[in-house]
Formats: sequence, structure tokens, C-alpha cells
Amino acid sequence: MALRDVLPQTWTQPGGRAHVGGVDLATIAARYGTPAYVFDVAHLRARMVEFGAALDGIGTPVYATKAFLCTAFAEMLATNKWWVDVVSLGEAENVRRGGVPGTDILLHGSLKTDAELDLAVKGDVSITVIDSLDELDRLERAAAGSGGAVDVMLRLNEDIDLATHPKILTSGDEAKFGLVPEEASIAVKHIGASRTLRLRGVHLHMGSQATDPGLFGVIIERLVEFVARHRSAFTISPVLLNAGGGLASPYVRDDPVLDPALVVASMRQALVDTDAESRIGPVELMLEPGRALVANAGVLLYTVGVRKPLPAGGELIALDGGMTDNPRPALYGSTYELILVERADEEADGRFRVFGRMCESDVLLESVRLPDSVGVGDVVAMPAAGAYQLAMASNYNLTTRPAVLLLADGAARLLRRRETYEDLMSLDVDL
Repeated sequence: MALRDVLPQTWTQPGGRAHVGGVDLATIAARYGTPAYVFDVAHLRARMVEFGAALDGIGTPVYATKAFLCTAFAEMLATNKWWVDVVSLGEAENVRRGGVPGTDILLHGSLKTDAELDLAVKGDVSITVIDSLDELDRLERAAAGSGGAVDVMLRLNEDIDLATHPKILTSGDEAKFGLVPEEASIAVKHIGASRTLRLRGVHLHMGSQATDPGLFGVIIERLVEFVARHRSAFTISPVLLNAGGGLASPYVRDDPVLDPALVVASMRQALVDTDAESRIGPVELMLEPGRALVANAGVLLYTVGVRKPLPAGGELIALDGGMTDNPRPALYGSTYELILVERADEEADGRFRVFGRMCESDVLLESVRLPDSVGVGDVVAMPAAGAYQLAMASNYNLTTRPAVLLLADGAARLLRRRETYEDLMSLDVDL
């Protein structure tokens, strides 16, 4: 565990100046302004290869698009033959524009709209993951007049002993997601009697930031046992066993690093331990990384705008972004590193409380080490910014959301321009 694990794979510091993909980050800040997101292309490609290799011969990687999505990244996913999961019309439209075929799309969501269920009826998505009995009824009614079959997967809600923040726990007694065992058994019977629905597999997602690879094996064991109890309902081979996502990504230097190969090895071993092949026949594993694919590929650039003393002692710095471009600290108390991009090799001999610029408390970091020389106008980099930041960004205080760039081979490519104030006002209707 080291700072190196938090950074993009191509991060370098020639002469103390931070680079990603051979591109000077200070130059990016000067040209495109801050805040700005940059992504390491080589890191993204390497992680795709890593997950693909781990699942080779036994399963399929499925990217959880809610972590981060834009059309150009969807193009990269399509080129690498990844499946994706979507939870909205917007996500579905984005991945289709990026070239991901409907045959490679899973439709998730705890409350799907009629328009989203129509994606399944029209064949615009491959498999719909059923989250409630109400949804099952609605989908069957919608599909009744289509003349075709709709493939579905059941999302189970079974408690997995995951130690994580309660706001990112998605299974157990307090979770809104999925079907408890009694409901799941009813759903199996319902699908078995249906002329329009076909049961392809089962899914269980425990939550986020799982650090124990063995938990994914526990999920596979639970899924195998469920299928074995209802074996006659699964008429299409192979049966899909989807262990969800939630693989932990490191945000600070003391965070553990989770190897995808160990996760998949645990899943494979669970198939052996449960004698899955003889009990339920051929299976295909699915794993849904989102954060684990993109978090550490991304860096968020800010400019320091204020440095001043705190009333109770110590000092603060304020950055030119905040909870609008990164709501995670406000939501979950998330922590990050900060690095001076033009003096990245300078000793971090000062400690600061870091604020954003929004008209709220807007504490980004309770305490972070930076060189004591940090001052107004310095550009700082926040690593591990690739997941659940821009995806959850807002226009609070009528601020504009940042630009996004891909960095590779010494060049920067703009993926998404910075919003303008004209963009923000374009939806308003005059009285």
C-alpha cells in the first residue's frame, strides 16, 4: 500500500512536475481551466485487459456505467467488447451512441420507468435485472403484446457481511434493492408460468468498497444454492451468476488494493466447492466493476484560491471547486490525497483543512498534508477522482460542471467540454 497505488499508471514527475500520459498537468490547467478531470488512457486499457484476463473462459466483465460515463468512454468499452449495465434512459442512450450493442447491455434499477422497461420489450437491452415483484408484473404486461420473449435475471437481497459505509451498502435488512428469498421464490414461479419472460440467471450485489475477495465467492455460493433449489426454472444454458461489483479502489496511500484475479479466483473456487456443474449445469460468471475500472485512472485538477488561518488554530486552503464536482466527502466522509502539480516532489511538511467554494460548509478534506509553500494560484491534483464524482456532480450555486480530457502519448483529447452559463440558462422559460 503506497501513494503509487492511488495514482494513474502513467503518472510521472520529471523535474517535480506532475504528468499523466506524458502530458504536463499544469499545462492542462492553464489551457482548459480548473476544475478539470483528466483520465489516463493507458490505465483504463490496462484495467480492461486485467479484468478480461481474470474472467477469460468463465465469465464476462460488465461495466457499471453509473461510476462514470461519456460517449467516448462508451466507444472504448464497445471496442474492448465489454458488456455494460445501465439504470436509466440517459445511460442507455449514451452507451448506444458509443456503439455498445443492445446484446451487451444489462438493465438495472430499483424503480424502472415504463420507458425503461420498453427498452427490454423492444430488445434495446439484452437482460433486465428484476428488482421487485411489482416490476415483474409491469414488465410482463408491457411484453404481452410484443410477440417476443424478454430475458430477465433476478436480483437477490441476501445479507453479506460487508464492512462499509451504510450509504453504499446495497444488501441486507436496510437495503431497498432486490428480492428477499421468499419474494424471489414467488418470482421464479411467476416467470415459469409466463409466456413472455425467460429466466437467465441471478444477481447479488453486496455494496461498494469490498476489500475481501472471499466475499465474492460467498455470493457465488449463495447464487448456486438458489439456482439449485429452483433448477427446473432455468431452461436456458448457461445459467448466469452475477456477483455484482463493489471492488474496492484505493483513495489514500493506506487503502488496500484489491486484485481482480483474486476476486475471480474466489468465484471459481466457489463453483468447485458447491459442485455447481453437476448441480446446475454450465454457468457463466458476471462481474460488474465500475469504480474499480475508472477511479484511479482519473485525476481532478483544482486551483488554490484562498489560504488563511482557522479560528481554532491551523490553516485552511480553499479550492475553486467543491461539493458540486465532488459530493463524496459531503455524502460519505470520503478522503483523498492532494498533490502540488508543479512541485510534486516537494516534502509535504504542512497540514491543512481543505474547503470548496460553494456557499455551504463544503469541507472537501478534514486534514491533508501539502508542502507548506502552497499558496494562491497553485494547481493541485486530486487522484482517484475517476468514479462517482462527475457522475454525481451538480450545478449548485449555478456553477458549471468541469471539462473532461483523455491523456495519452503526450497529447490531450477533450471528451466533454466545460459547461457554459448559456448551457445552464437554456432550460429556463421566461414568464
